[in-house]
Parts: sequence; structure tokens; C-alpha cells
Amino acid sequence: MNTKYKILLATDYSEAVMNAERYAVQFAKATNSILVFLHIYDTPLPPPKITMSYKDMLVNTKAFEIEKLENHREKLFQTLNIKPGGIAGECIVREGLAGKQIRKEAKETDADFIIVGTHGATGFREVFFGSHSWDVIKKSSVPVIAVPKEALFTGFKNIVFGTEYREGEIPVLNFLTKFAKHFDAEVTVLHSTNYVLSKHFEKDMFERFRNDIKGKVVYDKIKIELIKSGNVVDGLNRFCERTKADLLVMSPQQPYLLEKIFTPDPSMTKKMSFHATTPLMTIPDFYNPEYIDFWKHFAQGDYVNEDF
Repeated sequence: MNTKYKILLATDYSEAVMNAERYAVQFAKATNSILVFLHIYDTPLPPPKITMSYKDMLVNTKAFEIEKLENHREKLFQTLNIKPGGIAGECIVREGLAGKQIRKEAKETDADFIIVGTHGATGFREVFFGSHSWDVIKKSSVPVIAVPKEALFTGFKNIVFGTEYREGEIPVLNFLTKFAKHFDAEVTVLHSTNYVLSKHFEKDMFERFRNDIKGKVVYDKIKIELIKSGNVVDGLNRFCERTKADLLVMSPQQPYLLEKIFTPDPSMTKKMSFHATTPLMTIPDFYNPEYIDFWKHFAQGDYVNEDF
């Protein structure tokens, strides 16, 4: 495969992120991609005694953090039998707020994807909500892959796109099918419904969106399905599990369905939390990195509210 991506891996060395690190390395190796390791650390407080200048302390702290990250990467590569120089990339450390710095670094390094861990042993619902990973997903201008603790990278053969029939999803599907083509992957556009609207109205919306896809998305391995489930999240869960999906793709915009997955709700049973082995990729509405107006509108906040 000749296609090369630039992948930004955000790590905090926690156990929850370890699997995301392995996933990112295997993804980079399989696609001959550049892998950038990024660690965000807290700004150190001034020393209680004047033993050195605060400026020197900041320099020393950054040097320590970059050495720690480089050693961490080296040990990870050794564990995964990656030879020195086997994967191109660099190590970057930044101080500040994790979510904001991850998004900023993705923009400055022209990353194609951000990879984060979910920080939840049972999948996306536990500690994840409110974490920097959720912050990145909500506000990132590039696709984000959130990797659960149990997920394994086995390539991409079966990609599921959760749709809400929005206009902004069509450019996303064009981007996604180009990505899928590199892996010869099948793309299933899936809408899970509990028929809260009338059955006739739901099917009419489904047919309209299917015709829209046929007219605007050119890919011979794409299909669209409508499934009925008493709980939308549970429907997605069971579909991904049954079809052995390698990736669930959704948009962070109009986040009704996405927030049903992430928002902690004590009344929800354990079976309704999202399947813990399916990575989630989020792509902003209208995403097209080759279309300059997307970046112009994104910067103006048309697609996301950047509340730092």
C-alpha cells in the first residue's frame, strides 16, 4: 500500500491508553504512515526556593518529558517487534490543557487522524465522558479514532457508518469511501430506529437518503440498511457485534445519537453501553480536506463551538 497518512497519537502513559498505542502503531505499519507521538503535561509550578530560574525549570521539564516519551516509544516498538526506523515519525510534548493542545497539534502538523484511548475499561460510557478524549472528539477538525481497551487492529474490512440522514454526511461518506477503497473495505450506512416517528415517515426518509447516496457517492462496496431496535444504542451495538465491524463511524455534529452512547445515565443497563471492542471514528460534517471552504467554515465556528 503506497498511501501514507499522518497519524497523531495522544498518550498519557495510562493503562487505558496502552491499547490505543498498540492500535496506532499497527495502523501506521499497515499503511506505511507517519506516526507522531504526543504527550501533554501539566505546567510546573515555580520552585519554592530560588535554586534556578523558572525559565530554566521549564526548559529542564520539557527536556525530561521529551526523553520520557522517546523512551516510551522505543519500548513500545520493541514490544511490537518494530525495528528502529521501521515507522517514520517524531515525539512531541506540549504543556497545557490536553484537549486543546491535541487539537492544536493536529492542525499544526496536518494530521490526517487523531488516535486516543477511551479511558474506560468497559467501553465508551464509563470514565470517558468529560475526559480529554471526548473533548477532542467534539471539537476536532480532523477525524478522531477512539480505541477501546479490548480493540485489536486487524485492518479495515467492514466499516459501519451511523447515519441520521443529514446533508453534511454526504461529503463525509465521499471521504470515507476513499479511505475504505485503500483497504477494499465494505461500508454499511446504518440507521437504527425505534420508530418514534411513524413507520411510513421513517421509511420515506430512508429511501430519500438512499437515493441521495446513490446519486452522490460512487463506491461499489457501499450499502444502506435500516434496523429497528427498542434502544438505538443497543441496535448499533448488536449490529456491530453481529457483523464483526472493524470501525463504527459517526459525526460529532448534531450529537443526539452520539451523546446517547457517551452520556452517563444511571437508568441505562450495562447491556446498553457501547460494544467495548469496536473502535469509533468521528468525522465532522461536510469534512473534505481537499475543499478549502470546509476549513474556512470550520475556523469560523460554523461546524463546532470552540469553547476553550
